[in-house]
Amino acid sequence: MMEAAYVLFNLQPRKKKEFIRKVREIEGVKEARLVIGIFDAIVRIEADSMEALERIYLNQIDNVEGIAHSRLHLVACPRTRK
Repeated sequence: MMEAAYVLFNLQPRKKKEFIRKVREIEGVKEARLVIGIFDAIVRIEADSMEALERIYLNQIDNVEGIAHSRLHLVACPRTRK
């Protein structure tokens, strides 16, 4: 079973479209959307393990230019992973 996580972002002004374009190119990113509300964007990632999810987040996603703040939320309950 694949592990999943959501990352919520606050982005720097005038960086939103470029951020979404770049993050969608990262392996493991299944969906990336701009949103309206407290956060500017949400990204869904999937990998074979929790450790792999953390590596994708820390080594790739978190290095994309334009991030002011981000929060990683791991999907914990197996029933909700479908």
